[in-house]
Amino acid sequence: MKKIEFKAFTIKDIVFLAVITAVTLLASGPIAPLVMTVTKLGAQAFAMALPFALFTSIGLRKVEKSGSLTVIGIFSGLVLLLMAPVMFFNQLIASFLSEAVALILFKSYENKKAVLFSAGLFSFFTIPTTAVVNILVKGRTIIEQIGNPLTFILFILGAIALGFIGALIGNKISDELQKAGKL
Repeated sequence: MKKIEFKAFTIKDIVFLAVITAVTLLASGPIAPLVMTVTKLGAQAFAMALPFALFTSIGLRKVEKSGSLTVIGIFSGLVLLLMAPVMFFNQLIASFLSEAVALILFKSYENKKAVLFSAGLFSFFTIPTTAVVNILVKGRTIIEQIGNPLTFILFILGAIALGFIGALIGNKISDELQKAGKL
């Protein structure tokens, strides 16, 4: 049985992951103000799933090292920390959970399915973190956060679907970049 392998990051790896994070935040920037004040649980994850999964999957295909998604989560969280401290922990915990599950299942990012799974579920994993933070910090119950159960289910399914669509597109782009020798 193959074990999860942890390799050291090079400066080049860290810089690439930082650039991917910057591009991700720039791509999701126009969407963010539209959903920042939405109080329904899952709305933000739904809105951010496609850009985050697309660019994150490219980053994971280039830097196929365990911990890469967590590095992206830290970088994006540090930028979002300036807007709301809670968002740092949201990004960090979601990236860690998504990466942990993918690596437990697939052992490494050398498997494209691991990249698809990890990047595709990154935004989904922000939902439970947001729920817990809203309970602890804002005193909002789960019922208040969910509102209409059908809408909540659609947000969750939409976040998962858009996440996997974004990760699929990112994998296709990565394939083409690799063929061209650019990745």
